Amino acid sequence: MQYFWAVVLIIIGFSILLKLPTLNLRHEEGDEVRFWYLTKNWIATEHYTLQGSPIFNIPTFKRYAHREMPVHPPLFPAVLRPFAQYERIPHHAVMASWLGHLFAIFAVALIGRYLIHYHNLSLSALSPLFWLPLLGIATDPIMTWVSGKLWIDNLHAGLAAMSIALALMANRFRHAQFLYLLSGICLGLALLSKITSALIIPIIIYIIIVNETDAKKRIQALLWGAIPALLLSLPWYIPRYLTPIPEAPPVDWSSVGICVFCGVVTSKPFYYFFVQLILISPLIVIGLSFYFVYYMTDIRKRLGILEHLRFLIPVVWCLFILIAATIYVANYNTFIMRRLTVMLPSLYVMFYFLLIYSEKFQTLKKYQPLLLLLGMLTIIYGAIGGGYYVFHGDVYPEFTSLLELAGIVEITGINPHKSW
Repeated sequence: MQYFWAVVLIIIGFSILLKLPTLNLRHEEGDEVRFWYLTKNWIATEHYTLQGSPIFNIPTFKRYAHREMPVHPPLFPAVLRPFAQYERIPHHAVMASWLGHLFAIFAVALIGRYLIHYHNLSLSALSPLFWLPLLGIATDPIMTWVSGKLWIDNLHAGLAAMSIALALMANRFRHAQFLYLLSGICLGLALLSKITSALIIPIIIYIIIVNETDAKKRIQALLWGAIPALLLSLPWYIPRYLTPIPEAPPVDWSSVGICVFCGVVTSKPFYYFFVQLILISPLIVIGLSFYFVYYMTDIRKRLGILEHLRFLIPVVWCLFILIAATIYVANYNTFIMRRLTVMLPSLYVMFYFLLIYSEKFQTLKKYQPLLLLLGMLTIIYGAIGGGYYVFHGDVYPEFTSLLELAGIVEITGINPHKSW
């Protein structure tokens, strides 16, 4: 695909340029403080634990610091180590969070390139059919916001997206086992970042079922992917769940004060993720709407069952994780938008599928101009929202849509920026 690498590197460079103001943000949110001191303590003691760290006796952190093994796996603190080794404050360490967003951009680019080759189209990477979805993921508002924080969520999302991209591409390669192996390595690294990466395992299984034509090849693909993922992740997870969690020492919470953020995240309705995602990135509404129109007017008549399933890959990715995350989070009553980062690349993959299929089938071509226009407008809208947090990401540890910031809508009953 002509100019592929040039376009991808330019867009990755553009995304990095947009993130430069985040080097000036403060990192005072609880999880950021915890990751920074966990990394510093790991360097000082050579043990991956918060026990004995300077925050060990601070009431806010006691419920985490008393554990012998931390809640989260060690990959993100490992990426933070070079920064913590030589820096007193974590300003530049935020680049560790940039890394996951860059992985996600590259994963979406690979999927776009794969789709163009799979459907035998002669598109250049200079075509908006290629670079517009890629520009969308590069300026995604939630991933841009997380890029200004010392949080895991971008890293595990980027690695998970790479795992999905490599599994999807495998059927175009003579040695498909090699790509399934790489997909398994990325999945293992994602699991070493955050356990919620396991949500993509059903997506990868779904892709393998669609990609491979017989049971033997499907089993081989599953094994090529599962073995490296297990070898990488189990040495952490087995001791983690076998290590007893001691009872947390009592804390006098009255001396800590009221947590405004805690009040906000526990006051959100069960449908919060769905509504807030639409307010932040209306591309999900456009994508699902055009998917329905495409399927009802043309796709269901033209394609066999496996091609139907292939067409639905990004929809399954999007809705499965969105619903699963909602059910999981509802049990703990802590709705935070950064928990959805592992799903976000699917929105731009969905956009790719719609554009490529409209290019392939003449009967769908008539929808392409409107799809491009609406996609461009929603990407610009999302980029403006993300741009606000490039400069103000340390104001409050939750993403609020532009419409909420303007006071036009309110779905939580609390204006977090006024409260903060």
